[in-house]
Amino acid sequence: MLIKFYKPKSEILQQYIEGYYFLTNKKSDAIVEYFTFPNNFSIISIIENAEIIYSENKGIIIENQGIPFTSDLICHYKKPIKLSYEGSINELTFYFKPLGLNAFLDKSLCNYTNDFFSSFIPFDDYKEIFSTILKETDLEKRIELIENYWLSKLKVFQHSFLNQVIDELKDNQNDYSISDLANKYGISRQNLTKHFEANLCKSPSDFKKIQRFRNALKNNIAKNSKGNLTSLSYDLLFYDQSHLIKDFKSLTGMTPKTFFKNISSEENGEINWLFL
Repeated sequence: MLIKFYKPKSEILQQYIEGYYFLTNKKSDAIVEYFTFPNNFSIISIIENAEIIYSENKGIIIENQGIPFTSDLICHYKKPIKLSYEGSINELTFYFKPLGLNAFLDKSLCNYTNDFFSSFIPFDDYKEIFSTILKETDLEKRIELIENYWLSKLKVFQHSFLNQVIDELKDNQNDYSISDLANKYGISRQNLTKHFEANLCKSPSDFKKIQRFRNALKNNIAKNSKGNLTSLSYDLLFYDQSHLIKDFKSLTGMTPKTFFKNISSEENGEINWLFL
């Protein structure tokens, strides 16, 4: 399996898209299996000539020339997902920043997702354009087509408080409670939750929990702490060590020490999977 991750070249798209990767698996490659873990991105995966078999927290991607195009959106998982790849696979996956995908859509994000993985064909020309992109062999041309397409769909997303609340929750220097943030922006906690679920497909509490977990990966705290969970808890603004362990078990199925011992970091830390 070969993975190449890219950041958008466009400064405009950088505001909305964290990055995207091309994944290529050859027919001769051994079956690849890995776990991927919750994050706060909206993820779109587009695959050529493959069948995707879903079950609870599991996806099997198998070459199938009879299925020329699939596109799926996932933005609300709270448990590890086990993925396996078999056969010749040509995949393009996007990581949209929190609220990033909303800037390109006509409706709130919740209108595009129901199941764990949701089929995602948001525009009339979407399938045609991305089928062309997947078949394009020139890398620079692929990137140009991708960026031009998303720029052509940009509408911009405006909200009276969600962007500010998300910035507060992403700041690991402050540990605001959800009630504190609701009060700060003059709304009820219930109303805040309603807007989160409509536009991010997750609750504020889940967003905060996942963000704290992702901060551990981003800042490479595991290596700096040398296994000291007390220090790790303090750096990540957990209440105590038991709180840290509880959250890690919930999001990864493992203790922090086991997780950091086994996790793989790909593409300069942009992709963090646990290969089996």
